[in-house]
Amino acid sequence: MERILNRFRMFSFRCQLCTARFRVYQAQPPGQTSIADRRQYKRLPVSFRANLLAENARRMDNRVTDISMGGCTLETTSTLPQGSFIELVIKPASNEKPIKIGTAMVCSSRPESMGIRFLEMVADDKNRLSQVILSLLVGQSLQTNLLS
Repeated sequence: MERILNRFRMFSFRCQLCTARFRVYQAQPPGQTSIADRRQYKRLPVSFRANLLAENARRMDNRVTDISMGGCTLETTSTLPQGSFIELVIKPASNEKPIKIGTAMVCSSRPESMGIRFLEMVADDKNRLSQVILSLLVGQSLQTNLLS
């Protein structure tokens, strides 16, 4: 069914806040499927501090450069192999409680960054992450309206 709808330029999207799926008509023809096209959620640009704890108990300080409910990109000096499982603590702001991602996986590894997929987090941390995403979406919307 999904492929048939794609031929008519109807594509599935997922809401970052309520996680509901819905279909949208896309006027321009889709190009090659890229990593971004396979993501469930749109990544939002940020600059957050993060601590990463790898399987071998090695702790690394990093910076999150973009984030969504499903994952993030970490700017780092030393990367881990694709498929590595990690624990991640994201610090959105100095006055906010950190968001702990209990289990995450390295999906892509480039020389200075890693793509991370969030696999498990407790409900309280998931709610805090959704609040951060909401504030980013509101800020992005306000900025777009001001520039229009």
